[in-house]
Amino acid sequence: MPAWLLPLISLSTASAAPAIQEAPSRQEAPAAGADEELELEDDIVVTGSRVPRGSVIGDITPEVVLSGRDIRAYGASNIGELLQELAPLTGSIQGRGGGGGPVVLLSGRRISGFREIRDLPPEAIQRVDILPEEVALKYGYRADQKVVNIVLRRRFTAITAEADTSLATDGGRQVHEVDLNYLRLTSGSRFSVDGEYTRSNPLFETDRNLVNADPNRTLLSASDAAKLNATYNRTIFGNVSATLNGELQGANTLAALGSASDGQRLLREARTRTGVLSYALNGDLATWRWSLDGGYTRDWTTTLTDRDTGVAVRRDRASSITELLQTEATLNGRVVDLPAGPLTATLKAGVSMRDISSESRRADMFTATDLSRDQFNGQANVDLPILKNSPVGALSVNVNGAVDQLSDFGALGAVGYGFNWRPVDAIRLIGSVTHEEGAPTIQQLGNPVIITPNVRVFDLTTGQTVDATTIEGGNPNLRADSRRVVKLGLTAKPISGTDLTVLVNYTDSRINNPIASFPTATPEIEAAFPGRFERDAAGTLLRIDNRPVNIESSRQRQIRWGFNWSEALEPPPPVGPDGQPLTPEQIEERRTAAREQFRRAREAGTSESGIRTPGARGFGGGGRGGFGGGSFGGGRAGRVQLSVFHTWRLEDTIRTRPGVPELDLLDGSAVGARGGRPGHEIEFNAGYNRNGIGVRLNGTWESGTNILADPRGAPSPDDLNFGALFTANLRIFADLSQQRSLVQRVPFFRGSRVTLAVNNLFNQRIDVRDAAGSVSIGYQPGLLDPLGRSVRLSFRKLFF
Repeated sequence: MPAWLLPLISLSTASAAPAIQEAPSRQEAPAAGADEELELEDDIVVTGSRVPRGSVIGDITPEVVLSGRDIRAYGASNIGELLQELAPLTGSIQGRGGGGGPVVLLSGRRISGFREIRDLPPEAIQRVDILPEEVALKYGYRADQKVVNIVLRRRFTAITAEADTSLATDGGRQVHEVDLNYLRLTSGSRFSVDGEYTRSNPLFETDRNLVNADPNRTLLSASDAAKLNATYNRTIFGNVSATLNGELQGANTLAALGSASDGQRLLREARTRTGVLSYALNGDLATWRWSLDGGYTRDWTTTLTDRDTGVAVRRDRASSITELLQTEATLNGRVVDLPAGPLTATLKAGVSMRDISSESRRADMFTATDLSRDQFNGQANVDLPILKNSPVGALSVNVNGAVDQLSDFGALGAVGYGFNWRPVDAIRLIGSVTHEEGAPTIQQLGNPVIITPNVRVFDLTTGQTVDATTIEGGNPNLRADSRRVVKLGLTAKPISGTDLTVLVNYTDSRINNPIASFPTATPEIEAAFPGRFERDAAGTLLRIDNRPVNIESSRQRQIRWGFNWSEALEPPPPVGPDGQPLTPEQIEERRTAAREQFRRAREAGTSESGIRTPGARGFGGGGRGGFGGGSFGGGRAGRVQLSVFHTWRLEDTIRTRPGVPELDLLDGSAVGARGGRPGHEIEFNAGYNRNGIGVRLNGTWESGTNILADPRGAPSPDDLNFGALFTANLRIFADLSQQRSLVQRVPFFRGSRVTLAVNNLFNQRIDVRDAAGSVSIGYQPGLLDPLGRSVRLSFRKLFF
């Protein structure tokens, strides 16, 4: 173990050493402890009804279900961080570009936007369901994102405060962050406020061991960012859930771009401000569910870039204002009952108005763009059951279609169809085919032109690393693309009685007129788009135009398979008031009393769990809405979890222009400076926690790639080989509430957690070498990954 890691581990775990078996602080009638409370709550809520509370509509069951204990075992600080941990389970390869984030629902309903619940503490979650892309159709979304359904507890109240600092072990970079959140969940209402501030200092080339390091050039910009978010939800008109969310955020960044002709530092300053106001209404109308959601978003961005001090006008200026006003109505319900089950339909209609106003000023040149787009959209989805409880299992089919009417592109359509077959309870097969057209975003069309000098680029045509000028911005001449995606998915639970799920997905995606950008110069790309690259008489690369363009076509085929497994660990024997282990008879007596207390509270309608959770004290430490000693780390019983997924890319090709050869991104071609596409990728996530101490390890391995000067010709000295890369991240967290002797000595630690996180544990970076084994100046490891390994130490406390 590296020497620098030892003192930090000691710091994070010293006060959390032994798990103590001491008597509770209060002597009272036998009652459940905090962990038993949560276990009883999970068990009763799930088994009390055939369909768990907050489930999604339709006949597709979740691929993975995470209980409250599973969620706490991840040691995440908020729902946003939790979804990052769940990325291997929630990522989809069906969207444009692949790897799209999931659709997020709350208790089986649409929400005003992910920001509505992003900052909530995971302790407020009762259950998380992860479902396949086809479920998105039932809620009016396209079938190119997985669905994450989050079910919150009915009652919970807490103030969450967290402060953390992180640093790069190679030096030069520090990030400090503070976050304060208030959440109140009661029957029929939810209120939350979250404030966050982050400050990052710059990382210069001289902070890394680089050849020809420029003290006036940053690898990572300095930044200050702040965010304020508030959400209010309540039931109105008796059965309508109404939500209003607002958010303000801003960020300032400062980057150094190198030296001017007189040696002075060239700077780029960027300011971004965003305001969002959104709403969501959800209700029931007979057997139909309806929702109405939308909002208004306004973004301001200003970028100031220094020019060489030898010119009259020192700074270029680019600014833009983007506005979005939208609303969508969705209706889902039963149309008719058939022998195999109900035929259900989902209808959605929406309207949006987007506008972008941008302007660029460079020296005496001024350009302005004002684009707007009005969009009307409609979507219909029908699920038809075919078989139920037949000798070959259950089978249903799905048909869906959508039309978008855009003011600047006309009508664009989409159509899809698929099946859901469950031959036995433990196996489910899903197949789907989607054909759709998609317009470029208004940002891709109208972003302001930004020119950046002194960008270090490796020119594969000449084999040199040069400082070139890059041009970024929108392209008003982009065309719509058309896409066809075929998917076949298998979900299996092979071992009865265990929490083991096996997932296999095959995807075949073909796109005509896809949109791409080319940030590096390869002979293939330059031959297809010669006007995008400027050279001097000697052939030295001077300028790259990196604005997006349409290319002819692309195709991707891949298989992604893996498993997710978790198992509860036996808890340590509980102790009585005298500090001695309880007998089996005493344990059963406590459980019986807890169940009776739960039943009485449920009948009175006073608590979701009914056992000293919200509004009670559980082990003398909960306070209002708390969980006493079992809120973090998955409880004293503990859990072990492991997920591993392998992506095998079978084909990844593009054709830039008609009549030119295809570019095989798996075999020597590339569209970016980081090489082609890795043929294989393995993701893993493992966790263990017990007695309030948790350890999580996740990582990714990618196979090597290359960029060949002539993929169809003989080897060249300018060929580049990109080595395989393995990165691992470690997180150790200690729930101080479960260290009872510590809490008795220092009551402030009740409800607290300390976390030590190490990203890029082994400080790995891509190793790029030419045919002679040399490393180009432009591919020095410190340039490809300036940060390297970083260590974060955080302290988090819930005030109940």
